[in-house]
Amino acid sequence: MIPDHSRIVKYDLPLFRPPSEAGSLIFQVTLGCSWNRCLFCASYRTKEYVVRPFEEVEKEIVEASWWYPDTRRVFLADGDPMAAPAGHLARVLDLINRRFPSLERISAYAGPTNLPGKTPEELSALKERKLDIVYLGIETGNDELLKKVNKGATAERIVGGCRKAIEAGLRMSVFIILGLGGVEGSSAHAKDSARVVNAIQPHFLATLTLIPHPDGRAYEEKVMGGGFRLVDRMQSLRELRWFVEDLELGNCKFGTEHASNYLPIRGATLPGDKGKILSLIDRALLDASPGMLRPEWARGL
Repeated sequence: MIPDHSRIVKYDLPLFRPPSEAGSLIFQVTLGCSWNRCLFCASYRTKEYVVRPFEEVEKEIVEASWWYPDTRRVFLADGDPMAAPAGHLARVLDLINRRFPSLERISAYAGPTNLPGKTPEELSALKERKLDIVYLGIETGNDELLKKVNKGATAERIVGGCRKAIEAGLRMSVFIILGLGGVEGSSAHAKDSARVVNAIQPHFLATLTLIPHPDGRAYEEKVMGGGFRLVDRMQSLRELRWFVEDLELGNCKFGTEHASNYLPIRGATLPGDKGKILSLIDRALLDASPGMLRPEWARGL
């Protein structure tokens, strides 16, 4: 979705942002995704990864500050601006802080292929410049599946990068993709993903549900192959339950409100609401009525 700020900031489309950043002022520090090889993701296939010159970003930040001087939240795009050199990011953050005196926080997407490359000192320096939340797609904690979908990182590397960011003071928001392992890999995907999330101890956790492109049959036969079969909505709910029942988190906000999911869950906190979440999933498994689950036509909107 193009934010309202697009009348001032000229975005290079497509542009994506987390649901929680709906009100944030967005600056594309980078274009595309530095990895851009995940089999399940076509978000940035039309773009070549570029770290935009500081002068280009500076012009947009300065112009936006004239129109939105009271901005409190800024989100850095595209897919993984954390792949940009730390010095370049620090320079951008310094400018944002100078131009928006009411600024409360800056957030950004990151990838498991770039967070491990940042030193603790570099991450701490970005935190000092109000970088607060980093969004990262774990996708799955299963190493075999990570390799199959060409994520470019092992579960151990994902945990290491996330823990490094947390220890530097950043808040981690991570997500898992339900259905990524198909029918045969559903249980292993859920259980291994919970294990990895437990090792990270993120501040925010969400799920998405796989919506293959261009269509389900092509994804099954041409992309994944080897007997892969997509999960249906009931299997997706069972996978969600397997995942949640194994979570052991200290203080984490949890949600499934992303439009791809069948069962929207909002405003939950783990571990306190774990019982309520499991009860809701169980009820949905018994009562898959239109009022309980998101209809197929509404998924992905």
